[in-house]
Amino acid sequence: MDAKQHLYYALGIMAYAVAKADGKVQNEERQMIHKIVVEKSGHEIDFDYAEIIFSILQKEKQGASEVYQWAMNAFNLGKHHLTPEMKKQFIAVIKQIAEAYPPKTIEEIKWIDKISRNIWLL
Repeated sequence: MDAKQHLYYALGIMAYAVAKADGKVQNEERQMIHKIVVEKSGHEIDFDYAEIIFSILQKEKQGASEVYQWAMNAFNLGKHHLTPEMKKQFIAVIKQIAEAYPPKTIEEIKWIDKISRNIWLL
C-alpha cells in the first residue's frame, strides 16, 4: 500500500468509528459508504481500501474509540499526500455517513468534531 492509499485506508477506519459511535453499524450506513466515498473522491479503486478495513473492523467488533488512533496513524503515514481538498472531502464523507441512518446522535457529532479538528491539524 502506498502513502496515498493509506489515506483511504484511514478513511475506512474513520467511517467505521463514526458508524459505530451510536453502538451499532447499520446496514444503511455501510451502503452509504460506497456511494459517498466514490462520489466525493471519484476513486473507485481507492475506495476498496476503505471498504476492506471497514469489513475487517466490523467482523472483529472493534469500538469507535479503539480504532481512532489506528486511523490517525494511517493518516499520518499518508499525510504528505493529504491536500486541503482531500481534507474537505474526507470530512464531508464522515458527515454524510453519520447522516445515513437517522437520527444523528450526540456521540456521532462528537466524533465528527474530533475527526474534523484532527484532520485539519495534519
